[in-house]
Amino acid sequence: MTTRLFLTFLSSLAIMFFWLFLGEKAILKDDSNKFSKLQCVSYAPFGKDESPFLFDKGLVLKEENIKKDLELLSKYTSCIRTYSTVGLEAIPKYAKEYNLQMLMGVWVSKSEKQSRDEIETLKKLASQYPEVIKGVIVGNEVLLRGDLSEKKLTEYILEVKQALPNIRVTYADVWEFWLKHPNMKNVTDFVTIHILPYWEDLPMSIEKSINHLADVRVKVEKELGTSNILIGETGWPSEGRAREDAVPSRINQAKYVRDFVNLANERNWNYNIIEAFDQPWKRVSEGAVGGYWGLFDADRADKNVFAGDVSNFPNYLYLAFVSLGLALAFSTMLRKKKLSKTRIIAFSIVNTIFALLLTLQIEQYYVISRNYLEASWAIIVVGLCLYMYNFVLVKILQTTKDDFIPKYPFYLAAFLVFIISTNLAYNGRYENFEIYGFALLAISFIYTLVGRFKELHFGLFEKLLGTTIFINAVVTLYNETILNVFSNIWFIITLVFASILIISKESIFKAKEYIFFAIIFTTLIALFKSGFISNNELAIACNNDGSGLSCTLRSSMWSYIYFGYLGVLALIFGILSLILNNKRFTILGLFIAIFSIILTNTFLGSIAFMLVIYSISKQIYKK
Repeated sequence: MTTRLFLTFLSSLAIMFFWLFLGEKAILKDDSNKFSKLQCVSYAPFGKDESPFLFDKGLVLKEENIKKDLELLSKYTSCIRTYSTVGLEAIPKYAKEYNLQMLMGVWVSKSEKQSRDEIETLKKLASQYPEVIKGVIVGNEVLLRGDLSEKKLTEYILEVKQALPNIRVTYADVWEFWLKHPNMKNVTDFVTIHILPYWEDLPMSIEKSINHLADVRVKVEKELGTSNILIGETGWPSEGRAREDAVPSRINQAKYVRDFVNLANERNWNYNIIEAFDQPWKRVSEGAVGGYWGLFDADRADKNVFAGDVSNFPNYLYLAFVSLGLALAFSTMLRKKKLSKTRIIAFSIVNTIFALLLTLQIEQYYVISRNYLEASWAIIVVGLCLYMYNFVLVKILQTTKDDFIPKYPFYLAAFLVFIISTNLAYNGRYENFEIYGFALLAISFIYTLVGRFKELHFGLFEKLLGTTIFINAVVTLYNETILNVFSNIWFIITLVFASILIISKESIFKAKEYIFFAIIFTTLIALFKSGFISNNELAIACNNDGSGLSCTLRSSMWSYIYFGYLGVLALIFGILSLILNNKRFTILGLFIAIFSIILTNTFLGSIAFMLVIYSISKQIYKK
């Protein structure tokens, strides 16, 4: 009993020290920054449950919330940047009240009507609040997205300049697109560039980010031949997935902003920080990371970006109690059992590690879950982790042999791993590495299945599934590079699952005909995506004149991708291939599943793919 209590105490102590270290010791100390106010900050007035996409559904922003926001921001900056005029008409009123100037954005896009409404609203606001508007930004990254041609964008800019001759007018885009379109300098009053080291094609680590930004700023000035430059967006996310060695965190965000502002002040640069408040609505299109660029969180609470100590886990006490609760709850399994010291020690070590891993996974899901579907996913994974957590501890305590193996929990975990690995491989830009829970599961299955693989009776389906998981893992590792620690850990986790699945003696070449088709389909669809769907020149041409057959087809395809129709179609064909058990139909189902996956409808596409390869294995066994 004394040994058990002592080890339980040590386990609790280890958990408390783990969270204390992350919450109180591994922090960024306040270095008393040298700036009092920021030059300008991007401001979107949306609350946690609001979005600009809701304007069409009748959303009206509360002026009292805008007033409170600008009252708060006036303490930290003298300028705000907006991105649209329609629906945000109340902002200049309260900007004037709190002596804030505005870089007023006009959202021009493919829609002529939307663009006209934006410009007309701008003209009205400029006539009402001329003293508030410091400058006008016509268009935000429209050349990057291919929404407009340079010619059409120039027309909008010149129209605004003619209507507002006393206000400086610019256009904002990532710095590379200013270098690709240098003539835009001739129609704007100053150059507005976005430099976001996290989002670069070659992401920059926090250590290299400020030097990279400085190099880019000098390069743009040199190539465009002007120092009349506004850094229109720069910043760092506080949460989200790592891109190579660019890691979002509260500490990195504070470090970046503090270092950047000191450098900008030293070199007399004009700048705007993105952004004032976390915007949860951006997580829909940009993944979890999109919602966490704010200097304040969505509840308008200070993240201490400007000053003060910063922790990546400010809620560490709550997390410590969750871990402690799990460890103590499972420790009750030790009561009234005659066990060797070796078993008790093993139990305590596993219990401590699993409690921490599960808590970290729960915390990650709290950050990244955006809707009921993702919350449901989180519940399934956490539930499976709890089941295996308990199962492993029971196994450790067992003194008699048990023939039961967790085959069906392993199947569920493998299916989940396949879906995640497919998302990361083919639509990974905004997907997260769920390493903590799946590390727990990988450890669990290594412990419970090693030496008992023959009892799983795996066949061709499992071999095909494991091989595809391995391919996905390699693709992800290639995309992320070995600089991404989270990607490396995920690679190891997927190797565990792939190895267990591939262990069957069945030859994968029994499905060589289908594998040949899969390779051909993948190659053709990848070429179709790069040459047609993602072709930026074609996108611009279609924006100028969308009447042609290719433009109509491309527009339809984008609609199918955006609304997830490809995934739904793939799932239907996957189910039918399983029911009909017909070779030709199965090959068609394989094509549509791969088509869906490569064109980024990966969630339903991956489920459809699993149904198809199960149908393939059935048909081969039938022969």
